[in-house]
Order: sequence, then structure tokens, then C-alpha cells
Amino acid sequence: MSSTTARRVRATAAVIGAALAMAACGSGTQPQLGGATGGATGGGSGDAAIVWGLEGGQSDSYQAAVDRWNADHPDQPIELQMFGNEGYKDKLRIALGAGQGPDLMFSWGGAALQAYVDEGYVDPIEDPAIIDRHLPAVLDTVTFDGKVYGAAINNMQPVVILYNDAVFRQVGATPPTTWDELVELVPVFEAQGIAPIALAGQSKWPQLPYLGYLVDRIGGPEVFDAVIANEPDAWSHPAVTQALTEIQDLVEAGGFVDDYASIAYETGAADALLYTGRAAMMVVLSQAYSNIKNAAPDFVEAGDLKAVPFPAYDGGTGDPANLVGNPSNFWSVNAAATDEHKETVTAFLAEQVMNDEYIGEILDRSAVPGVTTAREQIAERDDAFAGLVVDLTEAAPHFQLSWDQAITPSQAEQLTTHLDRIFLLQSTPEEFVAEMNATLDAK
Repeated sequence: MSSTTARRVRATAAVIGAALAMAACGSGTQPQLGGATGGATGGGSGDAAIVWGLEGGQSDSYQAAVDRWNADHPDQPIELQMFGNEGYKDKLRIALGAGQGPDLMFSWGGAALQAYVDEGYVDPIEDPAIIDRHLPAVLDTVTFDGKVYGAAINNMQPVVILYNDAVFRQVGATPPTTWDELVELVPVFEAQGIAPIALAGQSKWPQLPYLGYLVDRIGGPEVFDAVIANEPDAWSHPAVTQALTEIQDLVEAGGFVDDYASIAYETGAADALLYTGRAAMMVVLSQAYSNIKNAAPDFVEAGDLKAVPFPAYDGGTGDPANLVGNPSNFWSVNAAATDEHKETVTAFLAEQVMNDEYIGEILDRSAVPGVTTAREQIAERDDAFAGLVVDLTEAAPHFQLSWDQAITPSQAEQLTTHLDRIFLLQSTPEEFVAEMNATLDAK
């Protein structure tokens, strides 16, 4: 850690086996894998179509949509089963492998969904009423060989730079538009005892956008496309090494709050550093805006929480309008579902998901759905942040799904582990590249 970093304010903050057991039990709302034939089953009662969802900030809308559907269509009931994030991917994989599972499944898109598509577990969605409402960039991550395999069910979360405008005014700075400008701001904030960037390093995933954006800005999206395609030595592209070097240079310059490695994002400590003025910026999924608005409404209402895109990279070949983040989560149709249930869940997606009421619920949470029809409600609300998110997404030539979701789970675990070592200065870029190339060989 650099000597200038030491002068800054210190921040403190407070599996498969299990999935098999849970799946086999079939109790409560857990999936039941045995005893049913002739199509998908999520262990529900009666002849209801089964929908799996993941608990989270937007999940109230899932239940509200199902409730509206069931009230309007008592002869085509839907049963929503909700799960926590832990172990969900294992449960889904096991269920699909058994030829069962839900009729409509929660997914992230990317490599995991493509694997299910390649194995014949997922049907394409062909109803224009569902497809045409989405922003094109949102559907990229669920589009394979020209067919769409998922409908967005919650908000877009591009990674942006959130910043404390009051702190910027205090030091007479402006938000960075290039990577060099971001680096040049480090000593400016350090001189005032302010951490340049808040980072929840203990959670590891908040470190991923730095690598994702820098690789894209330096070398373009084709660099990571080669990784997704499992091309030999794909991680050896010079853009990867340069990006890792830039990250370590920023760490050594004191760019991040002290003790960032001990801060878990889930505690809200990183957000608090930003809205209390102890940190100037945070590179984070846009959903953090909603979290901060809930935690510090006066700060947001005063107009002191603002956002800008991740900066351009001088000399890079990537388009600075490209985005990294989560275009949405999705519902996908199980190919093993009965024709009757496929008809039910497809009609449900068209009628109740991302209709005006559903969109309004998402906007009420200071989140932004990736559909064209959201614009009118955003304008009515005069919501500048929501407008920015839509503008960025509409203008993005490429919206890269977060890397830990875009690659296989085993590769993602290696990625977050080795990138954490880069941030901790425990590994060199060359060592990172060698370790990640090995995951391609083992895929």
C-alpha cells in the first residue's frame, strides 16, 4: 500500500451436494425431481405452470405479475416458486438434466443459458409482442444463432461511475472522461483526505468491471468474445495484460479506499463512503443508485449523487460507448414443458411482464427496465438518472454481460480469485494470464 494511501481515511465494514439434497426433498417451494412424466415440473400443486424466480430487489414484481395473471386467467394458473441465490444454479441444472424443472426458468443469459440452449433444454421465444418491446442491447445476451431465448424481467444494470458532486465541487474537480483523467484525480482527492474510489473488495465481484471495461476500451469486445468462444490462449491478448497493469498502477497510486479488501458490498459500507463524502467515486452497477437513494434520501434529493459513463481509454480501439454490466435477468421457456404450459407462460410474458404496471413498479424502485415503452414514464417522472441509463443503453454498440455471468461457473470462480490477487498485488498480470488460459484448456 502506498504512503499516500496510508494518510487517507480508513474504512471498516462490518453446492452441488446440498443442491441435490434440496432437489430430492421436494418439500415446501423446493423443486421436486421425481415422480412426474410428460413435461416439466417444479414440484407445484395441481396443473399450474411453474415459474422459478430469484429473491431480490425486483422480485415483488414477479409475484404481482403472477397474481394479476391468475386473477384474469383462473383456467390457466401459474405458481411462482422463489429461491435464494445460493445454490440456485445447481438446482436448475439438476432439474433440467432430469428432464424436469420449471416451465419458466430464471436465468442470467450468457454462457450458462447458451449451454442449456445447445443441450436442447430451452425453447426460443418468437412472439413479437415480447421481443419487440426490448432494447436491442438487452437481448444480446440471450440471442443465439439469431433466436431469442429469454424475456427480460427486471432492470438494466450497466456499470457506471457514481460520484459525490459535493465532494467534486469541494476540490474543484470535474468527473473523468478518460482513464488518464481518472488517475490524475487520485492525488487531488488524496490531498484533501478523501478516498478517490470506494470499493467493496471483499465481495470480489465489484472488482470485475475494472477489468471488463478496460479490456473492452483497450482492445474492443472481440477480446472477451475469444474467451467466451474458448479459443486457445485467449487471455493472452495484450489488452488483458495492459488492463491488469493499469489496475495495479491504480492500486499502487492509492486510488482505492484503505481496507477495501475487507469491505463487503452487502453491508452498504461502500455506498456509505460515497454518500458521507469519505469517497469521491464508485464504479458500480447502476442499481447502487437505488440503494443509496434508500439509505440516504436527503443526499440524493439534494442532487449530490450523479453518474457518468466509465471513461474512454486514450489510444484504445474499443468504442467508449460500449457498456459492461447486467442487461437484465430473464425468464426462459423450458423445452420439456407441455404444449399447454408453454402456451400459458408465453402468454403470461406477453401480457403481464413489462406491461405499463410492471414498468412503473420497477421505476418506483429507482431502477430502469430495458424496454422501449419505459421512456414515456421516465419523462413523466422527470427522472434524470433513469434517462441516463436508457440513453447509455440505447447508444451502446455492445453491452457485455458481467464476466462472471458470461463464462462458465467454474471459470468465473477462477476469474474472481485471480483478479482479487491482482488487486491485492499478490500476482502479476503474466501469472493471471497463465492461470486463466489454463481454465480454457480445462473447459
